[in-house]
Amino acid sequence: MSIPELASELVKKTLSEQNDRSMSTIIIAGSKNVGKSSLINAFLDKNDNPRETLVMEYSFGRKSSQKPGIDKMICHVWEYGGKIEMLSDVLLSIPIRGSFFFCIMLDLSKIKKIWNTLESCIQALQNNFSNADSALEIIIVGGYYDQFKNFDTEVKKIVCTTLRSVALLCNAHLLFYSKKDTHLARKAKDLFYGMGFGNGVLLKEKNTNYLKPIMIPRGSDNWENIGVSPCNLDEIKKRYTAKIASDPIIKSDYSQDIQRTHPEPILDTLASLKYEELRCMESFEPSIKDYLFCVNK
Repeated sequence: MSIPELASELVKKTLSEQNDRSMSTIIIAGSKNVGKSSLINAFLDKNDNPRETLVMEYSFGRKSSQKPGIDKMICHVWEYGGKIEMLSDVLLSIPIRGSFFFCIMLDLSKIKKIWNTLESCIQALQNNFSNADSALEIIIVGGYYDQFKNFDTEVKKIVCTTLRSVALLCNAHLLFYSKKDTHLARKAKDLFYGMGFGNGVLLKEKNTNYLKPIMIPRGSDNWENIGVSPCNLDEIKKRYTAKIASDPIIKSDYSQDIQRTHPEPILDTLASLKYEELRCMESFEPSIKDYLFCVNK
């Protein structure tokens, strides 16, 4: 039985035994290698060594419930590690049960990649869910704060102002995180525990000072405090990219690298085949709809 089929059977079994009041769904997507798997493992108290998430990983947690009439609480966790521009197809295919939380995790140490990742995630949400959907809570987590805190003061101000603006616009929670900082790691774990088994996102602390780790519950910020006039997503993008240019998406053209300088023609042929194989591997992306088709049966 394949991994998608196993996940499908597991989800079907748990869904047949539970109702929506006893379940929650967390989807986490964002930057590559930012620590999504590590954060999930910490939340679920797993000691496994994280491995690269190629397309989609499913995990779940189960806890005894204190709510009347509910024996167990089940949290479904979906981690997306594929191409960010295909996220819309993923959201169409994932079964949402109970309370729904979407976590966008950004690598603060790669400021030129922040906007493209953030914008892609927000567009995927807008394409699939209504802005009036009160069941959805959005959490923006800035990872690698241990590196970001050493950046130039002006850069930190620009990044923090941008993320605060987007969080306010999307009615999202905003939290900076580093697994190397015990306090921040505990806050992130507690946040996930509240989503999975508690009463939702609980951020008791608040900090808007960009010289310290940002922590802002949704609904507690405003444009005046951020220091900018009310604006839409395009205006926020223009302000950010005017000061921090985003990295262009570059695709390698292996055909340009082929140099026929081998003394034996057979080596040229083998090199061409290898370059073609690499080119195909780079462009290959399994269909998300096919990959998760069994989940929606």
